[in-house]
Amino acid sequence: MSTPNEHPGPEQSGSQPFPPGYGSTPTPPPPGYEVPPGYQAPPSYQAPPSYQQPGAQQPPPAGNFKFELPKDMPTSLNDVMPAGGFSGMFKVNGLPQMLKVSYILWLVTAGLGIIFGVLAFFSNLLLLGTRFGSVKGLVATLISLALMVAVALCAMKLKEGLQWARLALTASVVVSFILLFLGGGGVGLLGVVAAVFMWLPESTAWLNSRSRSPGY
Repeated sequence: MSTPNEHPGPEQSGSQPFPPGYGSTPTPPPPGYEVPPGYQAPPSYQAPPSYQQPGAQQPPPAGNFKFELPKDMPTSLNDVMPAGGFSGMFKVNGLPQMLKVSYILWLVTAGLGIIFGVLAFFSNLLLLGTRFGSVKGLVATLISLALMVAVALCAMKLKEGLQWARLALTASVVVSFILLFLGGGGVGLLGVVAAVFMWLPESTAWLNSRSRSPGY
């Protein structure tokens, strides 16, 4: 019959599974111990100010939003004109679905705006000497016509993947609301819907990818 002492445990075998002093508190210096002259304690470690733990994401500072113009802003009149001319106006190959709908709506808006703008211009011109016509209405109609031509050009540049064209088309919506109070026309409801479609995530992702591609 075996006894408990026949199988010595780790403490009885003479082996030390842990190094001496493991888990113990530091031993204080003996009484009367003096630090040698010139000895300097090593400086405690401090993480650099820019250190960030792996995997941690630093939140962006609040209130530091800064609006920046697109980097592909036109520098000359040639940059505003369509790259392939007006012959490719109705070609929408390669566009995402939402941006394709936006582009078609912009073309329809510009086409209708130019037709009604020409009719309104001649009407105001004929009625200029009467109470139904005014110089203010005539000027507003001319501005509306120029706006519709600019919308058509910007829509074609939007199809090329240029960010500044989307910003310009968005500004045309704001200008249209101002023209309404002056008696002129604007992009109307179709233009507002077209502006919403070109800012959807699908359209934005495509425009951003075109901006990052070489040659754009």
